[in-house]
Amino acid sequence: MSGEIFTDSSMLEIFRAEVETHVEALTSGILALERNPGDTSHIDEMMRGAHSIKGAARIVGIDPAVRVAHVMEDGFVAAQHGKLTLLPEHVDVLLRGVDMLNRIANASQTAGIDWMQFDLEATPLVAEIKSVLSGGPTTAPRGSVVSAPVSLPSSKGLPPSAILEPSSSQSQIDEITIRLTGVLDAAAAEVARRSFVAGLNANLKTIRFDLSQMTDVDATGIALLAAVPSHVKDSGLQVVLTGVSADLQSVLEATGIAQLYASEGH
Repeated sequence: MSGEIFTDSSMLEIFRAEVETHVEALTSGILALERNPGDTSHIDEMMRGAHSIKGAARIVGIDPAVRVAHVMEDGFVAAQHGKLTLLPEHVDVLLRGVDMLNRIANASQTAGIDWMQFDLEATPLVAEIKSVLSGGPTTAPRGSVVSAPVSLPSSKGLPPSAILEPSSSQSQIDEITIRLTGVLDAAAAEVARRSFVAGLNANLKTIRFDLSQMTDVDATGIALLAAVPSHVKDSGLQVVLTGVSADLQSVLEATGIAQLYASEGH
């Protein structure tokens, strides 16, 4: 990477704080766009978040974070000026950008880390974000998540971290359970997000996140859990956390997430 990492611990802490401050807004805004591409109310906040992360990363010399945040900011600015409409098919690559910023921030706490791994990873990701936001190929065709009558995504081929289970064998499904196992990291959060969006589109009454087999959660998982409740306000849909262990309950309470959900089966 170009330049040297600024090793002053206080400056690196500022960079990590910027990422932590803005990642929830970025995740929440991206999810809102997937649900309703016409809702541009989050664009300004996402643009400011990406800009702040870019600036903090530039100060400490973490070039991969600068490049990822910069290309995301460019996309949000284009959307802000009406030159680009952010669509559901843009969501995956933007969330991968948020995940990479999270991972870089976490890695900055490790002394002597080899930043080459992030340099190598950032190059294709930045190119993909540019391609997708300029109308290039996408990995998820529009409107493919759910069709009517209710068609819920199969768990076949998905990582075991999240398994979608209809709660009833009846033809009319009112509830689903999204079962999370192991660590709720970026990969697991992406599967959970897809299942949650499918549930929203299927007009269910209840979506349960079963955490009974979950062992830990990282920043991306926290951001997802924090963002979900904002998408069910006034919709009549209830989102429930079930099987929450004592340790995990402490994390959810400390982050304020516990107060956002109905809960059962602690």
